[in-house]
Amino acid sequence: MNEPLIEIKNISAGYNGSKIIENINLTVYENDFLGIIGPNGGGKSTLLKVIIGLLKPDRGEVILKRKVKFGYLPQLNLNDSRFPITVKNVILSGLASEKKIFQRFNKNDHLKADEIMEEFGLTEYSNAPFGELSGGQIQRTFLSRAIISDPDVLFLDEPTAFTDKGFSKNLYKILLEKNKNTTIVMVSHDTGVISSYVKNIACINRTLHYHSGNEITSEILDKYVCPVEIITHGTLPHRVLMMHKDKK
Repeated sequence: MNEPLIEIKNISAGYNGSKIIENINLTVYENDFLGIIGPNGGGKSTLLKVIIGLLKPDRGEVILKRKVKFGYLPQLNLNDSRFPITVKNVILSGLASEKKIFQRFNKNDHLKADEIMEEFGLTEYSNAPFGELSGGQIQRTFLSRAIISDPDVLFLDEPTAFTDKGFSKNLYKILLEKNKNTTIVMVSHDTGVISSYVKNIACINRTLHYHSGNEITSEILDKYVCPVEIITHGTLPHRVLMMHKDKK
């Protein structure tokens, strides 16, 4: 088994005094591809923000077993596109944390951005104003920004939102390749895709239920039942997850 990379212990967190997640315990292992599912408002995005340090928990702690570099794709907010910057510069900004103040991006940085734009079908938009992109193009740009620094752990919050099915399929091929050297934690409402690509599954609806393996069976549903939206994509498998039942 791979070594533990991140340990989440007894985490509770929320906003403005309202608790969203409670008593969360989870271990993320090196080279895992962890899928996190759950209903809207169940705490999926909140948990990611706590892990990467964007939200301070009310209780508990996040323990990193070694120094790691994070890549993060937040849930897409189309208002984020309203600033004057080109697509390529948005992607390059994913390397900003590795630069000293006022240090310019070098030739290798630009070559890397060019490679990623080609991989994500963005080459023709390299010098386009970011604010003129469609929702799917914005999502691909932010994905490129999250990946360009070659993070040790990549956190993705609904990475296929606003993208078409053709790109979504290509995205998962890219992620499976990157998972050979990168730990991936992905939030998704699509249980069919989750069970097709990830290695392990966690369902969160205020509290968290972890399942080792990616198969969502009736036995699992009986033990870890979780409400999520049902989505179908052609022949991809899908299931309906029910409500969590409190253990007596």
